[in-house]
Amino acid sequence: MFNNLGRSKIVKSSIKSVIFLLLALKVFCADNYSFPEKISFAGKYIPLEKYDVRERLEKVFNIFVHDRRGFFQNLINEQDKYLPSAKRILAEFGLDPDFAYIIPVESEFNPRALSQSQASGLWQLMPATGKMYGLRVDNFIDERNHPEKAARAASEHLRMLSDLFPEDPLLVLAAYNNGDYNVKTTIGNQKALDFWEARSNSETELYVEKILIYKLILSDPVKYGFSIPSTAEKPAHETCTIILGSEDLPFSDISEITGLSYRQLYKLNPHINFGSYKTGGSISKYTSQELFLPAGYSDSLLSELKNRNMIADSSTGDTESGIKILEDVYEVRFNDNIESIAFKFRTDWKKIAEDNDLKIIVLSSGTETAELKIGQKLRILR
Repeated sequence: MFNNLGRSKIVKSSIKSVIFLLLALKVFCADNYSFPEKISFAGKYIPLEKYDVRERLEKVFNIFVHDRRGFFQNLINEQDKYLPSAKRILAEFGLDPDFAYIIPVESEFNPRALSQSQASGLWQLMPATGKMYGLRVDNFIDERNHPEKAARAASEHLRMLSDLFPEDPLLVLAAYNNGDYNVKTTIGNQKALDFWEARSNSETELYVEKILIYKLILSDPVKYGFSIPSTAEKPAHETCTIILGSEDLPFSDISEITGLSYRQLYKLNPHINFGSYKTGGSISKYTSQELFLPAGYSDSLLSELKNRNMIADSSTGDTESGIKILEDVYEVRFNDNIESIAFKFRTDWKKIAEDNDLKIIVLSSGTETAELKIGQKLRILR
C-alpha cells in the first residue's frame, strides 16, 4: 500500500514538472518573438525612429503576439477566405493590396458584423456609404455583407481618400476610420506633416496601429509562432438568381428542395436578411434575389420552383392566362434609385427598366443599375 502510494505521488509530481516545463518553454519562446526593425505599409516604410512611433506599435505588437494569441490564431485561420479576393479587387482599382488589412481590424473577417452605428460587413460600410457606391441596402438585401461587392465599394471609397491624401497611406486609413474632413482639420490645425506627427483621437490612433501590426503578423504567421491551417480545397459556389411571382418563398423551402441545412444556406448568403432565428425568413414575392449555392445546385432548385409555378414570367403579356396586369405610375423623387422603387412595388428593377426603356449603366463598383432623373414618371407593371 505504501509503495503504491509513493509511486503515485512520484508520477503526479513528474507530470506537474513536465507541465511546468512546457509552460515555461512556451513563455520563453513567446518572449523571443521580437518586434522587427523595419515595417512597411503600401510601399512606404514606417518611421520607427520618430518620436514614440516604435513604442506605440510595439505595445500593440505585444498584445497580439504575447497576450491574445488564441484570438489572433482565429484570424489567421479565416484570412484566406477573404484577403486574396480583396487584394485582387484593390489592385483592379489601382490601390495597394495592403489596404485589405482593414478587414480584420474592422470586422474580424465576419461578413455579417454589425456595429452600434449600423456599419456592416467585412469593410464596415455605413448605409449611406454603401448606397453611394451602388450597393443595395434595404430590409431584404444588404450588399455591404456581399464580400465581392462590398470590396468594390470600399475600393472606390479608398481611391477617393487616396486622391485626398496621396503622400501618406496612413492618413487614408485614418480618414477611412474618422472621415476625411476630420483628418484634414487635424493635420491643418496642428501643422503636422504626416500621421505620426499629429495627435488624433485614441480610437483612430489605435485603428491605424492595429492595421500595421495585423498586416505584419498575418503576412508571416509562422515567424511569430502561429500555425498555418491546412489548405483544404475551397468548395466551388455559384450564383442563382430567383425571380419570384405572386408567392413568397421561405428559406426553409429552399433548404428542403436543395438538401442544404438552414444553417448552411444562412452561412453561404451573408448579404440576405434571414429574419428572426425563431420564425425564419423568405424571399418576397415579385422580387429578384441572388443566392449563393454550392456548384451544381441552381438548376435543380429553379426546376422545382418552376414546377411549383413560383418563377415569375418575364413576359408582360397575359391575355392567354386571363390575369389582369396592374399598372402604377410613379414619379421619381430625390434620393430614389431604381432598386428602392422596385422594392416599394415588390417587383424586379430590371423589369421596370425594360418597361420604361431606361438606360442601364455600370457603376465603378461593378454594380448594374438604371439611370433615373428626378421628376421622371415610370410605368410600374405588376
